[in-house]
Amino acid sequence: MCASEGQSAPTACAVTFFAPGRSHQISPPARTSPIAINCVPVIAPPNTDDAHRKLSAQFAAREVKKKYVALVHGWVKKDSGTLAQSISRDRVRRTRMTTRLEGGRAAVTHYRVVRRLDTKFGKFTLLDVKIDTGRTHQIRVHVAAMGHPVVGDTMYGAPRQARGKNAVIGLGRNFLHAAELEFRHPQTGAVIALKSELPEELRKFLRKVEE
Repeated sequence: MCASEGQSAPTACAVTFFAPGRSHQISPPARTSPIAINCVPVIAPPNTDDAHRKLSAQFAAREVKKKYVALVHGWVKKDSGTLAQSISRDRVRRTRMTTRLEGGRAAVTHYRVVRRLDTKFGKFTLLDVKIDTGRTHQIRVHVAAMGHPVVGDTMYGAPRQARGKNAVIGLGRNFLHAAELEFRHPQTGAVIALKSELPEELRKFLRKVEE
């Protein structure tokens, strides 16, 4: 597993496939699931093109389990829930996605509240998030649609800085991290579970917020 963070993070946050001995990324037979700009990705390296195709098929069949950690603005009311609004490309701002248009692609996001934070910078909620689908910006769009944008995600309504009465804090990336990935080995069928710890940049931000 590999994690890349900060402004240099890939624009597609998901599983990225590489074949040993090749200097370029393999183009997947089925598109893997892009989630978020500035999200820390998990990288799983298959050793053959056949293994790569089988892994991609697992994504297409929604058999791969993906878990993310997100810090969002405000207190999410329900302890857990499912967000199932369809997602479309914004007709005006083409780099954005939206839940406000009819005829979008089906998208399903499940969340669970880890804890609610009442800080000098305002209120936040730390979430565990699982997705059944992998639409562009899915998590970011869904949590923003319920009024709780991901911290740092100015594209979907988060402020550049969180301000309290006498305190200001900012984050130069989205507080969205690909934490766990589970899939079947393409040759043996054994379940493989990968985990990635929260990167130091996000842990440091969380510690400062909770001071």
